[in-house]
Amino acid sequence: MDKPVKVVPYNPHWPEVFQKECSKMRIEFGDESINIEHIGSTSIPYLCAKPIIDIMIGIEEIEDFEKLIKPLAALGYKYQPEAEDTIPERRYFDKPGFLIHMVEINSDFWRTHIFFREYLRNHPDVRDEYCKLKMDLARKYQFQRKEYTKSKEPFIKRILRKMEIRE
Repeated sequence: MDKPVKVVPYNPHWPEVFQKECSKMRIEFGDESINIEHIGSTSIPYLCAKPIIDIMIGIEEIEDFEKLIKPLAALGYKYQPEAEDTIPERRYFDKPGFLIHMVEINSDFWRTHIFFREYLRNHPDVRDEYCKLKMDLARKYQFQRKEYTKSKEPFIKRILRKMEIRE
């Protein structure tokens, strides 16, 4: 059985938690040029979310991720290579309360996640619609995490089509 899907009201401390973690990463990496972004629902003010901070790290070439494994391990992150089975262009790390998605900076993954975040930050009505959907789905699929995630896809795709119109 999956861990329960838990969606909670927005916590105004999430950006601060991200900033502290980002600062620790920059010290460990010793490289200010690495792009680190707060993504996911915790990065969008007033959006309900699973209480996990999603961090996206942008690197030039995906093969470069290996040099960041040790610095991330020093901060308690565990590399999860099995996640590449579902998203081969992403390197995935986690520790309690945090997920890292490491991708190439010029990838579709990077662009779509930034676009989605910015769109919801700038459209409160859409943000609120997404929150309602997430709450409904969390109740419906409380112990079915994959179904919860899959059921959000039509909404997310609808927003991402707006990016295609702009390009």
